[in-house]
Amino acid sequence: MKESYFIGKVTDEINNKTITIKEAVALYDDDYQNRYKLTVNLENEGKDTLIAIMFNPSEKTINKRISTKSAPVDLTENGKKKTFVDGTITNVIKIASKCDYSKIVILNLFSTINSNPDDILKNPKNYINKQNDEEISKNLQTKNDILIAWGGHKKELEEIKNNWKKLAKGELKYFNWNDKSNTPTHPSPFNYLKVADFLKNENKLKSVI
Repeated sequence: MKESYFIGKVTDEINNKTITIKEAVALYDDDYQNRYKLTVNLENEGKDTLIAIMFNPSEKTINKRISTKSAPVDLTENGKKKTFVDGTITNVIKIASKCDYSKIVILNLFSTINSNPDDILKNPKNYINKQNDEEISKNLQTKNDILIAWGGHKKELEEIKNNWKKLAKGELKYFNWNDKSNTPTHPSPFNYLKVADFLKNENKLKSVI
């Protein structure tokens, strides 16, 4: 297992706010092909931890993953378009900050780093990873709020998603619900308008009934 460390800033343009990341820690396998967890500590005195569960990691730049606690990578060092944090993680950070959380634990239904989720959707059971399962199970046993944000995908995923929902001891939350697919909205840059609407109008996540 490998750990990489990061610091940096994220700008919430809608609320004219700069969000400072005190420290972010990513947990990978030895080959950096799977990311099991990304923990983001924000520099604000908020409430507890928000666990966010999405589909899969989509990072692309290997050399930026390799960093130590004493020499973390600055997430903002190369400007907005070249930052290590992708648009989805940036949106999760904005949402969590808006709701006054001080720590985020980002998990994924699948740990495989792949920018094309369709590759996983072709045969999702082939991408089930024991280490990832254990990491999710451990985090869901806490009583932290859980942001479900894996987006709308094929029916083949229902069994996997429902298993994680059953494990959750914390309160299930969402920032936007897709009524058409009956799934939680993914905080992707492609869903910018829904993310922007939440950042502009909401001050808390909605509870799953």
